[in-house]
Amino acid sequence: MEKDYGDRLAKVLTRIGVILTKSGADVHRVEDTMQRICKAYGAGVIDAYVTPSLLIISFSFEDREGLFHNIKRIYTSSYDLNKIDVINTLSREICAQPIALDELDKRLDAIENTEGYSDRIIILAAAIASFSFGFIFGGGIYEALCSLVVGAIVMAFDKLVSKIELGSFLKNIFSGAILTALSMLISSIFPVDRDIIIIASIMLLVPGLIITNAVRDSVNGDLISGITRAIEAIFIAVAVSLGSGVVLLIGGV
Repeated sequence: MEKDYGDRLAKVLTRIGVILTKSGADVHRVEDTMQRICKAYGAGVIDAYVTPSLLIISFSFEDREGLFHNIKRIYTSSYDLNKIDVINTLSREICAQPIALDELDKRLDAIENTEGYSDRIIILAAAIASFSFGFIFGGGIYEALCSLVVGAIVMAFDKLVSKIELGSFLKNIFSGAILTALSMLISSIFPVDRDIIIIASIMLLVPGLIITNAVRDSVNGDLISGITRAIEAIFIAVAVSLGSGVVLLIGGV
């Protein structure tokens, strides 16, 4: 067992972990996947540690002295549940029959380069979701239609801002402000319930996946990751509320 093999395996494992973490996987899933794949390639003693911003893998082989490890810092996230599913399938395949590391690298290249839904599809989905929330929160057809328009505009703004890499906190402040301003403008022109439009549209900004992972990580005993994700969710909620609240105050509400 050559040293280069262990080093390459460590790098591949951290790469898998980064893809999963960036795509929105919970910490337990990331650590478990890395450990299972590492074991499939012959490692005996394996330690994996993952947080939303840091990933560490360390392992050794029973037939060779030495410890192999790698550390990777994670800076950004781009949630994509499809990539989690693909990595999960790949993990099962490797556990059943390990593939060459060169081939695994190529498979990971293909996964990383996979494009998600287009901006048009995401904006359309956001519009439909806002339309549905308009009914869920007690509105009629007119509130739902207005929510559809506001939701589409807010998601279009989100996609535009993502391209210029504006900070998450500022982005959510502006998104909350825009949807509230649009709702107030529409309600001043048409006889619709402004509050329902605001609530239906603001649901698009609720960090549901982050909250879910925060609870799951905490339940699994990964308290650092759970607390980190919970704080992130709180900051998102504060930013959206701040943007919306400022506009409501300016509007005299």
